[in-house]
Amino acid sequence: MTAFWKKLRSQGSQPPEDVGCGGVMAQLFEYIDAELDEETVEKIRAHLEKCSRCYPRYNFEHAFLRFLGEHAHVEAPPELRKRVFASLLEESQD
Repeated sequence: MTAFWKKLRSQGSQPPEDVGCGGVMAQLFEYIDAELDEETVEKIRAHLEKCSRCYPRYNFEHAFLRFLGEHAHVEAPPELRKRVFASLLEESQD
């Protein structure tokens, strides 16, 4: 989940009733990774079904991530992994 939505939710706010293009793009990767609540998933799915601007972007990102998952089997160097994990830990403390 993006930091933006985490901050909003921690303040008691919810995603907008009618998720527009900006909301869909802000949550696209969380949607693809199935990290959103069921209500938000339904709103984004409904938007993607009717939006000729957002659906191609979703379709590309989904296919690209699936391709990477199937074909990218190179292990990251230890130093890069340490930096990524440190960054994730730092972000989770915010």
